[in-house]
Amino acid sequence: MHGHLNAGGRHRSGASSVDFYRRVPKDLTEATTLGAFMSVAAMLLMAVLFSAETFAFAKSQIVTEIALDDNTAPQIQLNFNVTIYALHCDYVSVDVWDVLGTNRQNVTKNVEKWQVDDGGNRRSFSGRNRETRELVYEDHHETLEELHENGVHVEVIESKQHFTEFLQKHEMTFLNFFAPWCMWCQRLHPTWEKLAELVEGDGMPVGIASVDCVKHIDICREQNIQAFPTLRWYEEGKYQAPPYKSDRTVNALHSFAKRKLELNAKFKDWSSKEKGKSKEDYRELYNVAENPGCQVSGTLMGKSLSLKIRSSKSMNYTDAQSDNVHTNILAQLFFSHSHSQPSTWKLPH
Repeated sequence: MHGHLNAGGRHRSGASSVDFYRRVPKDLTEATTLGAFMSVAAMLLMAVLFSAETFAFAKSQIVTEIALDDNTAPQIQLNFNVTIYALHCDYVSVDVWDVLGTNRQNVTKNVEKWQVDDGGNRRSFSGRNRETRELVYEDHHETLEELHENGVHVEVIESKQHFTEFLQKHEMTFLNFFAPWCMWCQRLHPTWEKLAELVEGDGMPVGIASVDCVKHIDICREQNIQAFPTLRWYEEGKYQAPPYKSDRTVNALHSFAKRKLELNAKFKDWSSKEKGKSKEDYRELYNVAENPGCQVSGTLMGKSLSLKIRSSKSMNYTDAQSDNVHTNILAQLFFSHSHSQPSTWKLPH
């Protein structure tokens, strides 16, 4: 009997060790004055901390710090002369970063760009490194499908043979080289369709067509298309440089076509008065074959400069099926003292 009682006590003590609802000793539940004081102090401290954090979060503060450059060293002269054989000057810009990382884009001071031939010789002045003006695009309420309800007025080039035949068919041609993924090309499509309809309605002897450079890479490669959209004017099957670079509105494009027709008529009238001179003789004189090379040269002054010449364009024809936009750094140039002469870097073909 005594053994059974001891066994029951051992079982009860073992079960009590896992009891989650054991009673708290009475001495821990009795209220004291010191405990009440500490509880009130803890609640007041939590309220103060919560209010302070909330106030600091809700209140914003602007702090301005000015750091003066104590560098007394004289400015140094950065001279550069870079020749790029396979890139048009329209896509070249000169950027400068100072020691603080501030970026000055499209620097214009003492920077010139020249179009060069395939031998690197200067051919024509392309102006200063001026900031590119933002082109104006026209917004249309009609979709391209709605504009096609009264017929398609833009000729869509379907093959290389079709391209050649279209140029031979029209004495003057206005072509749009585009890529379907290009956002600016998509915005131009309704304007281009309205232009073709307006030209047809006015009876202008101009063929309006579009070339998809994703489907017809061979045509765009042969025409050396470097950006999208590229708008080119052709006369008697020959490209008349430079490409159209003004606003993408119906009125602007239509005015450009009218000026081309007027100039062509004046040229015909003038050349007919010259005996022994054919029209092709003057074309060879004024329409030199365009080479996409560019020479960038200039001088910049600064205490600590890092200069980069970069190219930024929609896409080269070799990557026409991609949907990326590339910005390529072509060269990082050197520093020199103010009395040294500029050196020349020539990038490989």
